[in-house]
Amino acid sequence: MKNYYITSLLLAFSMLSYSQKKNDEPVTYKDDFAFTWKKENDSLQLIAKSKLRTVSEFIISNRETGLELNSLIVKPQDSIILIQYKGSKPDSLFRKELMDSLNVAYYFGHKSVVHPDLDFAYRLPFKEGKKYRVSQGFKGKVSHHSKASMYAIDFQLNVGEPVYAARGGLVIKVIDWFTKQGGKELIKAANRILILHNDGTIASYVHLDYKGSFVKEGDIVAMGDKIGVSGLTGYTRGPHLHFVVRKERDIAIPIHFDGYLNENLKQGKKYRIKQ
Repeated sequence: MKNYYITSLLLAFSMLSYSQKKNDEPVTYKDDFAFTWKKENDSLQLIAKSKLRTVSEFIISNRETGLELNSLIVKPQDSIILIQYKGSKPDSLFRKELMDSLNVAYYFGHKSVVHPDLDFAYRLPFKEGKKYRVSQGFKGKVSHHSKASMYAIDFQLNVGEPVYAARGGLVIKVIDWFTKQGGKELIKAANRILILHNDGTIASYVHLDYKGSFVKEGDIVAMGDKIGVSGLTGYTRGPHLHFVVRKERDIAIPIHFDGYLNENLKQGKKYRIKQ
Protein backbone atom coordinates (compact mmCIF):
# COMPACT_ATOMS: atom_id res chain seq x y z
CA MET A 1 0.00 0.00 0.00
CA LYS A 2 2.12 2.76 -1.28
CA ASN A 3 2.40 6.07 0.55
CA TYR A 4 3.07 9.38 -1.21
CA TYR A 5 3.65 12.84 0.16
CA ILE A 6 2.64 15.99 -1.69
CA THR A 7 3.96 19.29 -0.46
CA SER A 8 1.86 22.39 -0.81
CA LEU A 9 4.37 23.73 -3.28
CA LEU A 10 3.54 20.89 -5.63
CA LEU A 11 -0.15 21.52 -5.18
CA ALA A 12 0.30 25.08 -6.36
CA PHE A 13 1.66 23.76 -9.66
CA SER A 14 -0.87 20.96 -9.94
CA MET A 15 -2.02 22.03 -13.39
CA LEU A 16 1.14 20.61 -14.93
CA SER A 17 0.28 17.90 -17.41
CA TYR A 18 1.12 14.24 -16.93
CA SER A 19 3.68 12.83 -19.34
CA GLN A 20 4.72 9.29 -20.21
CA LYS A 21 7.38 7.85 -17.89
CA LYS A 22 10.96 7.49 -19.04
CA ASN A 23 13.57 5.14 -17.63
CA ASP A 24 14.44 5.97 -14.02
CA GLU A 25 11.99 8.87 -13.79
CA PRO A 26 10.59 9.03 -10.24
CA VAL A 27 7.01 8.23 -9.41
CA THR A 28 5.02 11.38 -8.61
CA TYR A 29 1.53 12.24 -7.46
CA LYS A 30 0.54 13.00 -11.07
CA ASP A 31 0.61 9.25 -11.77
CA ASP A 32 -2.32 8.63 -9.42
CA PHE A 33 -4.28 11.90 -9.32
CA ALA A 34 -5.13 14.85 -11.53
CA PHE A 35 -5.48 18.16 -9.68
CA THR A 36 -7.53 21.14 -10.85
CA TRP A 37 -8.17 24.58 -9.35
CA LYS A 38 -11.77 25.65 -9.97
CA LYS A 39 -13.88 28.71 -9.19
CA GLU A 40 -17.39 27.76 -8.01
CA ASN A 41 -19.87 30.29 -6.55
CA ASP A 42 -17.11 32.66 -5.40
CA SER A 43 -15.29 29.68 -3.84
CA LEU A 44 -11.83 28.53 -4.88
CA GLN A 45 -11.63 24.73 -4.95
CA LEU A 46 -8.77 22.29 -5.39
CA ILE A 47 -10.25 19.15 -6.92
CA ALA A 48 -8.45 15.81 -6.91
CA LYS A 49 -9.46 13.26 -9.57
CA SER A 50 -8.34 9.73 -8.76
CA LYS A 51 -6.85 7.52 -11.46
CA LEU A 52 -6.61 4.63 -8.99
CA ARG A 53 -8.61 1.41 -8.91
CA THR A 54 -8.76 1.45 -5.13
CA VAL A 55 -10.13 3.64 -2.38
CA SER A 56 -7.55 6.15 -1.17
CA GLU A 57 -7.24 8.52 1.76
CA PHE A 58 -5.95 12.09 1.74
CA ILE A 59 -4.58 13.48 4.99
CA ILE A 60 -4.12 17.24 5.36
CA SER A 61 -1.80 18.31 8.17
CA ASN A 62 -0.15 21.40 9.58
CA ARG A 63 3.19 21.79 7.86
CA GLU A 64 4.96 23.13 10.94
CA THR A 65 3.54 20.92 13.70
CA GLY A 66 2.54 17.80 11.76
CA LEU A 67 -0.90 17.91 13.39
CA GLU A 68 -3.54 16.16 11.29
CA LEU A 69 -6.28 18.61 10.27
CA ASN A 70 -8.51 16.57 7.99
CA SER A 71 -8.93 13.15 6.39
CA LEU A 72 -10.79 12.65 3.12
CA ILE A 73 -11.80 9.41 1.39
CA VAL A 74 -11.66 9.18 -2.40
CA LYS A 75 -13.49 6.36 -4.17
CA PRO A 76 -11.80 4.56 -7.08
CA GLN A 77 -11.51 6.83 -10.12
CA ASP A 78 -13.71 9.46 -8.47
CA SER A 79 -13.24 13.15 -7.69
CA ILE A 80 -13.22 15.05 -4.40
CA ILE A 81 -12.86 18.66 -3.29
CA LEU A 82 -9.56 18.55 -1.46
CA ILE A 83 -9.37 22.17 -0.34
CA GLN A 84 -11.98 24.92 -0.54
CA TYR A 85 -11.59 28.63 0.21
CA LYS A 86 -14.18 31.40 0.23
CA GLY A 87 -12.98 34.76 1.40
CA SER A 88 -11.69 38.17 0.47
CA LYS A 89 -8.05 37.25 -0.13
CA PRO A 90 -6.81 37.18 -3.72
CA ASP A 91 -6.35 33.67 -5.10
CA SER A 92 -2.60 34.17 -5.41
CA LEU A 93 -2.27 35.15 -1.76
CA PHE A 94 -4.36 32.19 -0.63
CA ARG A 95 -2.20 29.77 -2.62
CA LYS A 96 0.95 31.23 -1.10
CA GLU A 97 -0.45 30.84 2.40
CA LEU A 98 -1.44 27.29 1.49
CA MET A 99 2.12 26.51 0.47
CA ASP A 100 3.44 27.89 3.72
CA SER A 101 1.03 26.12 6.05
CA LEU A 102 -0.14 22.72 4.79
CA ASN A 103 1.16 19.32 3.83
CA VAL A 104 -0.94 16.76 2.02
CA ALA A 105 -0.36 13.00 1.94
CA TYR A 106 -2.33 10.17 0.46
CA TYR A 107 -2.45 6.46 1.05
CA PHE A 108 -3.99 3.49 -0.72
CA GLY A 109 -6.99 2.15 1.21
CA HIS A 110 -8.93 3.35 4.24
CA LYS A 111 -9.90 1.70 7.51
CA SER A 112 -13.56 1.71 6.51
CA VAL A 113 -12.87 -0.73 3.65
CA VAL A 114 -9.88 -2.67 4.98
CA HIS A 115 -10.62 -5.70 7.17
CA PRO A 116 -7.47 -7.86 7.22
CA ASP A 117 -7.96 -11.61 7.21
CA LEU A 118 -5.07 -12.53 9.49
CA ASP A 119 -5.83 -16.25 9.11
CA PHE A 120 -5.37 -16.29 5.34
CA ALA A 121 -2.76 -18.80 4.10
CA TYR A 122 -0.61 -17.10 1.45
CA ARG A 123 1.26 -18.98 -1.27
CA LEU A 124 5.01 -18.55 -1.27
CA PRO A 125 5.60 -16.13 -4.18
CA PHE A 126 8.17 -18.21 -6.07
CA LYS A 127 8.20 -21.32 -8.25
CA GLU A 128 7.57 -24.83 -7.04
CA GLY A 129 10.31 -27.44 -6.74
CA LYS A 130 13.08 -25.18 -5.47
CA LYS A 131 14.08 -23.86 -2.08
CA TYR A 132 14.68 -20.15 -1.57
CA ARG A 133 16.48 -18.48 1.28
CA VAL A 134 14.94 -15.73 3.39
CA SER A 135 17.52 -12.96 3.55
CA GLN A 136 15.45 -10.81 5.92
CA GLY A 137 12.26 -11.57 7.81
CA PHE A 138 9.82 -9.83 10.11
CA LYS A 139 11.33 -6.88 12.00
CA GLY A 140 14.72 -7.34 10.34
CA LYS A 141 17.43 -4.98 11.51
CA VAL A 142 18.63 -3.90 8.07
CA SER A 143 15.45 -2.30 6.75
CA HIS A 144 12.35 -4.01 8.16
CA HIS A 145 11.81 -1.80 11.18
CA SER A 146 9.30 0.85 10.07
CA LYS A 147 5.53 0.49 10.30
CA ALA A 148 5.44 0.02 6.53
CA SER A 149 7.98 -2.81 6.42
CA MET A 150 8.14 -4.48 9.86
CA TYR A 151 6.30 -7.54 8.51
CA ALA A 152 8.01 -7.67 5.12
CA ILE A 153 9.95 -10.71 3.92
CA ASP A 154 12.91 -10.72 1.51
CA PHE A 155 13.25 -13.87 -0.60
CA GLN A 156 16.62 -14.49 -2.23
CA LEU A 157 15.51 -14.73 -5.85
CA ASN A 158 18.03 -14.12 -8.62
CA VAL A 159 17.45 -11.69 -11.47
CA GLY A 160 15.04 -13.17 -13.98
CA GLU A 161 13.43 -15.75 -11.71
CA PRO A 162 9.62 -15.85 -11.88
CA VAL A 163 7.41 -14.25 -9.26
CA TYR A 164 3.93 -15.62 -8.51
CA ALA A 165 0.86 -14.12 -6.86
CA ALA A 166 0.76 -15.08 -3.20
CA ARG A 167 -2.95 -14.27 -3.16
CA GLY A 168 -5.50 -13.44 -5.81
CA GLY A 169 -6.82 -9.96 -6.41
CA LEU A 170 -6.93 -6.84 -8.56
CA VAL A 171 -3.72 -5.36 -9.96
CA ILE A 172 -3.83 -1.68 -8.95
CA LYS A 173 -0.27 -0.55 -9.67
CA VAL A 174 2.49 -1.64 -12.02
CA ILE A 175 5.83 0.18 -12.08
CA ASP A 176 8.36 -1.38 -14.45
CA TRP A 177 10.52 1.35 -16.00
CA PHE A 178 13.36 1.61 -13.47
CA THR A 179 16.79 0.20 -14.33
CA LYS A 180 19.14 1.28 -11.55
CA GLN A 181 20.12 -0.25 -8.21
CA GLY A 182 21.90 1.50 -5.35
CA GLY A 183 21.57 3.29 -2.03
CA LYS A 184 18.84 5.22 -0.24
CA GLU A 185 18.66 7.81 -2.99
CA LEU A 186 16.87 5.11 -5.02
CA ILE A 187 14.42 4.10 -2.31
CA LYS A 188 11.47 5.13 -4.53
CA ALA A 189 13.00 3.71 -7.70
CA ALA A 190 12.12 0.02 -7.40
CA ASN A 191 9.92 -1.71 -9.94
CA ARG A 192 6.88 -3.23 -8.28
CA ILE A 193 3.42 -4.73 -8.60
CA LEU A 194 0.61 -3.97 -6.14
CA ILE A 195 -2.36 -6.31 -5.81
CA LEU A 196 -5.55 -5.46 -3.93
CA HIS A 197 -7.13 -8.38 -2.03
CA ASN A 198 -10.81 -8.89 -1.25
CA ASP A 199 -10.26 -7.91 2.41
CA GLY A 200 -8.90 -4.51 1.37
CA THR A 201 -5.24 -5.28 2.07
CA ILE A 202 -2.62 -4.74 -0.62
CA ALA A 203 0.40 -6.91 -1.41
CA SER A 204 3.59 -5.32 -2.76
CA TYR A 205 6.06 -7.30 -4.88
CA VAL A 206 9.17 -5.11 -5.04
CA HIS A 207 12.59 -4.90 -6.81
CA LEU A 208 11.30 -6.50 -10.01
CA ASP A 209 13.27 -6.45 -13.24
CA TYR A 210 13.07 -3.71 -15.85
CA LYS A 211 9.94 -4.42 -17.91
CA GLY A 212 9.61 -7.48 -15.71
CA SER A 213 5.83 -7.41 -15.23
CA PHE A 214 3.46 -9.85 -16.90
CA VAL A 215 0.33 -8.06 -15.71
CA LYS A 216 -1.18 -4.63 -16.19
CA GLU A 217 -3.29 -2.38 -13.99
CA GLY A 218 -6.88 -3.58 -13.93
CA ASP A 219 -6.03 -7.26 -14.37
CA ILE A 220 -7.56 -9.86 -12.06
CA VAL A 221 -5.05 -12.49 -10.95
CA ALA A 222 -5.48 -15.76 -9.09
CA MET A 223 -3.21 -17.19 -6.43
CA GLY A 224 -0.29 -18.86 -8.16
CA ASP A 225 -0.45 -16.83 -11.38
CA LYS A 226 2.93 -15.78 -12.75
CA ILE A 227 2.96 -11.99 -12.47
CA GLY A 228 6.58 -10.95 -13.15
CA VAL A 229 10.28 -11.64 -12.74
CA SER A 230 12.66 -10.75 -9.96
CA GLY A 231 15.21 -8.03 -10.56
CA LEU A 232 17.72 -5.63 -9.10
CA THR A 233 16.11 -2.19 -8.95
CA GLY A 234 15.83 0.50 -6.30
CA TYR A 235 17.37 0.60 -2.84
CA THR A 236 18.94 -2.84 -2.49
CA ARG A 237 22.33 -4.47 -2.03
CA GLY A 238 21.52 -7.42 -4.25
CA PRO A 239 18.75 -9.18 -6.15
CA HIS A 240 15.78 -10.33 -4.09
CA LEU A 241 12.01 -10.15 -3.90
CA HIS A 242 10.66 -7.86 -1.18
CA PHE A 243 7.15 -8.99 -0.26
CA VAL A 244 4.83 -7.22 2.16
CA VAL A 245 1.08 -6.95 2.80
CA ARG A 246 -0.30 -3.67 4.16
CA LYS A 247 -3.56 -2.26 5.43
CA GLU A 248 -4.59 1.41 5.55
CA ARG A 249 -2.02 4.18 6.03
CA ASP A 250 0.81 1.95 4.82
CA ILE A 251 0.80 -0.27 7.92
CA ALA A 252 2.33 -3.70 7.34
CA ILE A 253 0.49 -6.69 8.78
CA PRO A 254 1.81 -10.13 9.83
CA ILE A 255 1.10 -12.91 7.35
CA HIS A 256 1.53 -16.68 7.22
CA PHE A 257 2.20 -19.05 4.34
CA ASP A 258 0.56 -22.30 3.36
CA GLY A 259 2.58 -25.14 4.85
CA TYR A 260 4.09 -22.88 7.51
CA LEU A 261 0.97 -21.60 9.27
CA ASN A 262 2.36 -21.84 12.78
CA GLU A 263 5.72 -20.19 12.17
CA ASN A 264 7.27 -16.96 10.99
CA LEU A 265 9.81 -17.44 8.21
CA LYS A 266 13.32 -17.13 9.64
CA GLN A 267 16.25 -15.20 8.22
CA GLY A 268 18.88 -17.50 6.72
CA LYS A 269 16.56 -20.49 6.36
CA LYS A 270 15.43 -21.92 3.02
CA TYR A 271 11.80 -22.62 2.23
CA ARG A 272 9.89 -24.40 -0.52
CA ILE A 273 6.28 -24.78 -1.52
CA LYS A 274 4.88 -27.85 0.19
CA GLN A 275 2.64 -30.13 -1.80
